[in-house]
Parts: sequence; structure tokens; C-alpha cells
Amino acid sequence: MENLNSPKQVLVCQHHTCRKDGAARVLETFQAHPVVDVTVSGCGCLGLCGSGPIVLVTPDNTYYWHIRPKNVPTLIDQHLRHGQVVTDLLHARLHHDPNEFL
Repeated sequence: MENLNSPKQVLVCQHHTCRKDGAARVLETFQAHPVVDVTVSGCGCLGLCGSGPIVLVTPDNTYYWHIRPKNVPTLIDQHLRHGQVVTDLLHARLHHDPNEFL
């Protein structure tokens, strides 16, 4: 089991389909708003093509889908700063029950 107290990392898929859907702008928006003890980086394919841009927050393994630059401030404030999952942006095929994060 992962240590949920370890520093958070945000991975923004930069593979073909996600990039076509605007993932580079999503990554740039995260990088323009740094959060203490959170690393943000682009990554290769997360295997969820057609759901992108995909953002994965580790170590809690939270997948967000169809992320746009306008969603980034909400993810930063609620998830990264306050530890609250943004249920409206959760990848529905992976997170069937938003209560899994309570």
C-alpha cells in the first residue's frame, strides 16, 4: 500500500491523444501555479486514451479526466492544498464510487 502522507505528484499525460486535446496547456497551467511539496510533470501514456487530458495525482492514485486549464485552479485548491478530491472531475470508469475517498 502506498504511503498517503508522502509528497504529492501530479502527472499530466503528454501522449498523442491527450496532447491533441490540450494536455500541454493543462501542464503549463499547473506549472504556472506551484504548490509547496507537490511535483508536477508531464508523463507518457496512462492507458486511458480518449478520456484526456488525464491528470493523475499520486500517491493516492486519483485519476481526473477531460481536464482543461480552467479546471486546474480547482484541482490545486481543493485536492492539492486541502486534500479534498474533486468528485465532478474524477474519471468515472476508474472511480465508480466517490465515497472511496472519504
